[in-house]
Amino acid sequence: MTTIYLKNEKYQWVPIEYENIGDIKESLSKNNITIGDRASIGDGASIGDGASIGGDASIGDRASIGDRASIGGDASIGGDASISDGASIGYRASIGGDASIGDGASIGDRASIGYGASIGYRASIGDRASIGDGASIGGDASIGDGASIGDGASIGGDASIGDGASIGDGVKLPTGFYISGSKHSVTYVGEGKVSIGCHTKEIDWFKENYESLGNTESYSEGEIKEYYGYILLAEMFYKNLK
Repeated sequence: MTTIYLKNEKYQWVPIEYENIGDIKESLSKNNITIGDRASIGDGASIGDGASIGGDASIGDRASIGDRASIGGDASIGGDASISDGASIGYRASIGGDASIGDGASIGDRASIGYGASIGYRASIGDRASIGDGASIGGDASIGDGASIGDGASIGGDASIGDGASIGDGVKLPTGFYISGSKHSVTYVGEGKVSIGCHTKEIDWFKENYESLGNTESYSEGEIKEYYGYILLAEMFYKNLK
């Protein structure tokens, strides 16, 4: 027998016991909750009104799914994780145990959120992005597709981290530096380092090697000058953080 919690007419959580999810179809329908085929709901989990859980998704024990939250197909929500109202979890995304996803936040397809990580309200995590254990992403922050945020790292509210950028363990960025250039994005990733496309190096390295790197990447002369300007802006940003 499994027990989950749904809201009653007074908006209070009440326990519902069942053996098969089909046994409580009426209660789910009454609360406008949809649960896809072969989805599993852990013992002690709570599901808010209007929530949607896709087929083959897995909701861990004591996890909390907020009102109007959307869990994509094949997604995995760890035990004791909290998905707040209106949050969206993408297809095959993985949310670690004890993680917290804020109101209206969006987690992309196949993204991974580590154990105990915190994602702020309306934050956006891109497809295939990885957020480490205990990391913190502020409200309205944007993490690009395929970006990697290390364990215990902290990204401030409204910060923007570009596609494919890599932020190391424990790095703290109270604000972000992100430029979408004509060829590749430019992101400050902490500890005096910048990520341009797939290259992550110290700012001084880019200052010394920008021309040869630009030639290797088939940049035009104008584009090389453009990106040297971005490198200098990143240097100014870094110095202002000190």
